[in-house]
Amino acid sequence: MNRLTSIEVQRIAEVKKCHFWWGDPASMYIQGRNQAGLQQQQQNPEVWMLAEAKRAAWNVMIEWCGCAINHLRSKQQYIVQKRTFFIMTDFESIPGSSPLNAAVDKKKKKSKKKKLPNDLHFAEEDVETQSLASTSSHRRAALEIGNHDNHNDSDSCEGSDGYSDGSDDEEEYELTDHTPTFQQRSFFLACRLWRPKERLRCTILLTLIFLTICTVYYFNDGSNPSNALRRPPPGAVGVGHASYDTIESTFVEEYDARLTLYRHRSTGAEFLAYVPDSTREVLGNDNNSGGGGYDPKPDKVFGIAFRTKPESSTGVPHILEHSVLCGSRKYPSRDPFAYLLKGSLQTFLNAFTYPDRTVYPVASRNRADFYNLMDVYLDAVFHPRAVEEEGWWVLRQEGWRYDVVGANDDGTVGDDNESDGGGERALADVNYALDSMINRAEFEYKGVVFSEMKGAYSDPEGLIERISQTLLFPDNSYRFDSGGDPAVIPTLTREEFVSFYKKYYHPTNSRLFVAGDESDVYHALSQADRYMSPMGYNPDSRKDSAITYQKRTFHKPVFERRPYAAAPGEGDSGFMLCITWLLNTQPTTSMMQLAWIVLDSLLLGKPSSPLTKALEDSNLGESVIGGGLDDSLLQSTFSIGMKGLKKREDVNALEVLIMETLHKLDSDGFSEDDIASSMNTIEFSLREGGGGLRGMEIFLGALAQWNYDQSPREAIIYEDALKMLKEEIDRTGSNLFQQMIRETLISNNHRVSLELYPSENLEEEQLQDQKIQIATAQSRMSDKEYQNIIDEGIKLKKLQAMEESPEVIASNPSLSISDIDTAPVEYPIHVEDNFAKSGIQLVLHEVESDGIAYVDFGLDVSMIPYDEISLLNSLVALLNEAGTSEMNDAEFRNYIGKVTGGVSANLQVMSTKPAGWDDENKVLPGVNILSMLFIRGKCTTDKIPDLFDVFEKVLLDVNLDSKDILRNSLRADLSGRKSSLTNRGHSFADTRLRGRYSVRNFLGEKMQGYSSLDSSAAVLEAVDADWAQFVLRLDRMRKAIINGNRNGMILNLTGDKYVLDAAMEVAEDFLVNKLPVDLGNPAPPTPDFRSTEHPWVAPAQDEMSRAFSSQDEGIAVPTQVAYVGEGGRMYDVGENVSGSSSVVSHYLSTGYMWDVIRAKNGAYGAYSKFSSTDGVGTFLTYRDPNTPDTTLGLFNGAAQSVLDDVESSALTRDNNAAITTAIIGTIGGLDGSAKSPQAAGWEALIRHLYGESTISRQRHRNEILKTTVDDFIDYAQRIKIWREQSIAIVASLSAFNEMQSRTGHELSVLVQANANQEEDDSE
Repeated sequence: MNRLTSIEVQRIAEVKKCHFWWGDPASMYIQGRNQAGLQQQQQNPEVWMLAEAKRAAWNVMIEWCGCAINHLRSKQQYIVQKRTFFIMTDFESIPGSSPLNAAVDKKKKKSKKKKLPNDLHFAEEDVETQSLASTSSHRRAALEIGNHDNHNDSDSCEGSDGYSDGSDDEEEYELTDHTPTFQQRSFFLACRLWRPKERLRCTILLTLIFLTICTVYYFNDGSNPSNALRRPPPGAVGVGHASYDTIESTFVEEYDARLTLYRHRSTGAEFLAYVPDSTREVLGNDNNSGGGGYDPKPDKVFGIAFRTKPESSTGVPHILEHSVLCGSRKYPSRDPFAYLLKGSLQTFLNAFTYPDRTVYPVASRNRADFYNLMDVYLDAVFHPRAVEEEGWWVLRQEGWRYDVVGANDDGTVGDDNESDGGGERALADVNYALDSMINRAEFEYKGVVFSEMKGAYSDPEGLIERISQTLLFPDNSYRFDSGGDPAVIPTLTREEFVSFYKKYYHPTNSRLFVAGDESDVYHALSQADRYMSPMGYNPDSRKDSAITYQKRTFHKPVFERRPYAAAPGEGDSGFMLCITWLLNTQPTTSMMQLAWIVLDSLLLGKPSSPLTKALEDSNLGESVIGGGLDDSLLQSTFSIGMKGLKKREDVNALEVLIMETLHKLDSDGFSEDDIASSMNTIEFSLREGGGGLRGMEIFLGALAQWNYDQSPREAIIYEDALKMLKEEIDRTGSNLFQQMIRETLISNNHRVSLELYPSENLEEEQLQDQKIQIATAQSRMSDKEYQNIIDEGIKLKKLQAMEESPEVIASNPSLSISDIDTAPVEYPIHVEDNFAKSGIQLVLHEVESDGIAYVDFGLDVSMIPYDEISLLNSLVALLNEAGTSEMNDAEFRNYIGKVTGGVSANLQVMSTKPAGWDDENKVLPGVNILSMLFIRGKCTTDKIPDLFDVFEKVLLDVNLDSKDILRNSLRADLSGRKSSLTNRGHSFADTRLRGRYSVRNFLGEKMQGYSSLDSSAAVLEAVDADWAQFVLRLDRMRKAIINGNRNGMILNLTGDKYVLDAAMEVAEDFLVNKLPVDLGNPAPPTPDFRSTEHPWVAPAQDEMSRAFSSQDEGIAVPTQVAYVGEGGRMYDVGENVSGSSSVVSHYLSTGYMWDVIRAKNGAYGAYSKFSSTDGVGTFLTYRDPNTPDTTLGLFNGAAQSVLDDVESSALTRDNNAAITTAIIGTIGGLDGSAKSPQAAGWEALIRHLYGESTISRQRHRNEILKTTVDDFIDYAQRIKIWREQSIAIVASLSAFNEMQSRTGHELSVLVQANANQEEDDSE
């Protein structure tokens, strides 16, 4: 049901009390605005116009009534009750009548009641004038006539009564001598004129007014902008609230949205509301999950941020971010966050820790779910159990704790003679020899954040950023790591933990945000007010959290050397260097902020950009690092460097090269084309509409300035800054950017040059240091302290294993199946074969795109021989980076940047359903494959001819003889994949596992997984060995693709109708006249791969048998954590797969995997994944601190946990509540966030190519919704007996050695060294 705005709710309340002649106008108003809702505005405009006309009549009536106010004032004393009645007005407030900022005089006096007409009694309060805090030109005059809230949390609610019923004990307020506002006088007069004598004349007059307005609304469709009674544009009116002052409210043209900044009166908290047009214009799915058709309406977003200034590197801001979500006053469950993951329709649910703020954002497309998420987060941050005595365990679980090495599941030490779990041992049964240090158990560190940061510190690129920031900011809080240094985290005490929360988690130090429609805004304001008002104002929390500027204090640049953990064989190479500058020491203007974004693009935005190109062409290193501009904090920085430097001398050479390149740019400047290209690219990205999470982008973007007490609006608007920057560039040209380089980079000594050098021994040294740290701490413990740690460990394990009571579980917010749309999300699509007799298939998607055309052109590549497919990535790289016959790489890329929003080439290798399986959901054979090269681009409507011109040049004229460009690209790509092994090992493990069960998956692993490291290294060798021959191979490949049969090509267009019309006209010329046709040697028709096996299948199957000689593999990398994967086949090829399988997999991920592997054993992430396409299920961990064999043992308990839940009725109690929760969570993940126009068009194309029908999607959804306990049993039994079970683990070599020594488990360990794969069979 659509909610009314605050203004409308209060208006209705007053109208109800007057009982006007046309019946009950409030009920009619609700019928027009609430029951029919905004949707009726479009479907039944007559009903909507009638309701609007009545509202307008009411406004006109009270204005008319003001004409006799002076006569009435002289004879009647008017007393009003204490209730705030808002009326929007542009008038300045009259002195003495500003109840929005008024203080109530609590000296109440009894006075004789004066009877008003129709027995209406009004009580009056004393109002004291205060200055308005609002800076907006739109002022709100208010009349207090009753309590507007449903609670009495604040002083403003004291003494509130309803309307007088004539009782003698009713308290009244003495009338003070102040001048009423025009609206007050009008309202009193309306009541006066309702006396019987004057009812007839009023009835006649108001009838005429009402009929006039109805006539105007009936004959006016709103198209006449001069009509004074037309409906205001969406978002044109801000939302008022009695507990907040409006600081600023403006309609932001850049986003077609109203942006309103409020300040909470009781606490000073600031609240930003974002109301986009689409929340009124597109009205679907307010009360469902987002299914039932394409709905581009943005997701509803709520967020709250606290400025959290770290005072050490213990990671307390980060640990608190995790901890506050572990139960609260209203939601006492151990983990409401996990419960929301299990069973909400959230499209975003997370939290972030920045160096100076902690942010808690949520999003959903379902209104009821959105309000649940909002309430859970508000209660979590303001009333967390983690800082109370009852939450003693949270710091130990989420932060850090001592665990006993080799302890049983219940935390005890020694032989576990009980059955699984053994969680009922009494603490008295634990006997340790406390009188002897020798007999003490060995400790180790555990904790979710501790594990997360061990993984983060294992990534060299992340490490160099963290150390650089510490060195660059020696005098302010940025020198500390807010995420936590693993070496320092164990020094955090509970007292420091609680103190940090109390210091910074106060409403006065908070910034809140909501994106939605007006009712969402009002609800969010009210909800936040209920939590914040009782906490009062605390100026110290905001003052203490202020971030001070780091001054430029370096007399000369700082140079530092630090080690990082390297893989075996890389100790003599793999150096890294990054130079980081401090850019500003005071706030910068919006224009200069945008200028820095443009300069960053000029320097590093493209492979052809001068700084990027200079570094890559130098051959000093493998790839560029640093990321360039970072403007997310109080002070911006600029970083640039390289990794993969071969020797120590290259470090100095690289630093010299960087500075020389900057000096050259200072001298020569940038060309007009360079600047025009970067400006257009940035402007296009600013203007292009985002997807459903646009509100999230607004919130996080606003915090970049809002967090430092600057205007959030200025952080996100860009039109004025863009205009000023264009004018400045027109006036000075490149001089602006040359001056910026000279003053902030070249002449700026406040910079850090940080070198990381490889150390093969560092990993072992860190492990030894950690053991020494633990042993030292343990040696200083008294017997009592030691025993307390043992006891608390047992208590923690026991608590984690304990099932929560039904009352606690019921406290978690929940939805019902009725909240879910039963229809799947469908995107518009129209398919036309042989478009314009070109032989090419045309696919159209008509969606609102704001005048932007999205074009995708696909070409079949199945004719490429299997032994040549490793070169496809090289062809794609050149299509993306090389120049043409007439333009070099920089000129061509500038041309693309000037006329389009971007053009790129990519390769797609995907499964397709066999013919006749469109409506079925079966495990695919894996031999029906599509392999296509796509050229994708976007542009404004007027640039569509230019876009297709770029397509033509990319396909036909790119200069393949570009050795340096290709070498640089392949080298950077290989370096990036090697780095991903360290921080995304779970992804490589999953790809490696699935590659064993399907040809399609094997091809994906070969081209993008661990195997691609080998093939990429081989291609690099071929480039250097015989470049001329290599170019000939690429040229033959391109010609074969371009001259392929037209029935293997597809053109995909997405946009508004007029965009599609314009695009099709140009597309016809491109397809018919521009693409070459070899009439002398026409290509054979492209096979229908839904009916024919792909030609790569047979050789791939042969290679599969050789590639996976062992089912159990390990990949050794330098890391302090592990990524463990295990999987197997659960369904055979051709077997029907029920949608319920997704529900049980989701249940495992958010239940057993979360509770046992993450919470109890400290892994940062743990997942259950299932694919109905290949019938394979996998278990994976992310940044796992445990030895791999420990985690594999925990995997073995997953299936049994489901069966145990069935046996204990945990799934079926409370009317199958747990199953319903899992169903809702699965649907939420399936539907996801609203897609951008480009993403919607691409998703529809992929569905079309896959051969999936609407019927199959509906069947899959129905099966999800009808999941039963029998489906859980079936899925668990399949896991227990899954076939061809295999293991893939990414971990350190020492972890594999420890695993082997503990279990004797044989793994084929693959060691990555110097880009060459070596195999070591561990016995």
